[in-house]
Amino acid sequence: MLISLHSARPAVEDEEVPDLEVVRWQRYGKDRLYVNGSDGQRVGWVDLLTGARTVADGECEQAFTDAVSNWYCGAATPTRDEDRSIDVTPPPDPVQEEIRGAALATRLTADAAAPPLPPASWHDLATHVPGQAAREQAIRELATMRERTKVGAFLARAFDMKTDERAWRVGANGEETVGSRLEKLTKHGWHVLHAVPVGKRGSDIDHVVISAGGVYTLNTKNHPGGRVWVGSRAIRVNGQPVTYLRNSQYEGQRAERLLSEAAGFPVPVRPVLVFLTGSLIPNVTIKQRPEAVLILDRMDIPGAFKRAPRRISPEQVDAIFDVARRCTTWTVSPSCSCSDAD
Repeated sequence: MLISLHSARPAVEDEEVPDLEVVRWQRYGKDRLYVNGSDGQRVGWVDLLTGARTVADGECEQAFTDAVSNWYCGAATPTRDEDRSIDVTPPPDPVQEEIRGAALATRLTADAAAPPLPPASWHDLATHVPGQAAREQAIRELATMRERTKVGAFLARAFDMKTDERAWRVGANGEETVGSRLEKLTKHGWHVLHAVPVGKRGSDIDHVVISAGGVYTLNTKNHPGGRVWVGSRAIRVNGQPVTYLRNSQYEGQRAERLLSEAAGFPVPVRPVLVFLTGSLIPNVTIKQRPEAVLILDRMDIPGAFKRAPRRISPEQVDAIFDVARRCTTWTVSPSCSCSDAD
């Protein structure tokens, strides 16, 4: 939910400073300021709950600082001159500060209407935000690039080079896009989980949705400017074969097994592939739909799920969500390696 919007202007007229905009974002128990360039590229963000600050583009660090300072001055009228002095110095390690800040925000933030907090023995996956794991990995990759060479990292982002950081960033963007549309289902009784860690190798399921209409695991594939061709047994992206069908089917089968074991009754799971191509009308050609995997694009969400016929009872929905939100359902370790303990 967008709360307020302020445009930052250069503080010195003879110094060329990027025109930035600051957007306050409050959702999923978080309160942040996102600072974006005029082209929509994210420059950095501030966690208003913890004070942690992350500058994604070091070249715009001063402009980021000025933009945040201007927002603070406009958000509230200080009663004393000293109140106008806002410390917006970036943290020494933005990657760790962002990760620690997100964990701390999860522990400290509570909504009166939210379900009761889980026992300390497991971490509540309902607190995850769309693209959380991918975004954190992108931040780590960017920090690694800058340790090697700041100029190289700047040029790689400026020219949109194909790097590991870009791959994670584009993936996170896609998950956030799909996740925001899935959240509309909560008004219709659906439960939605994001960035669900599974197994012991750092894998995660982009989204899991649960309702009387069924249980679905969603794998988002973001290919800006790409062409997607779908057949009954194969998928090609820009003419090249990919293993998306096999991987998505395996993901659904593993989720079905884990949820059934945890719930104590059979839980059918339908795997879903969601394709984004960055165009207003998705460039996805479906020659023949696969039987085992549901193929969707951005325009199909959330309508495709809202139209699903009833398959499971309300009592089963509650029971499935109760186990699905527990990290111990998905991870191998009984102690839950995804616990948010420091």
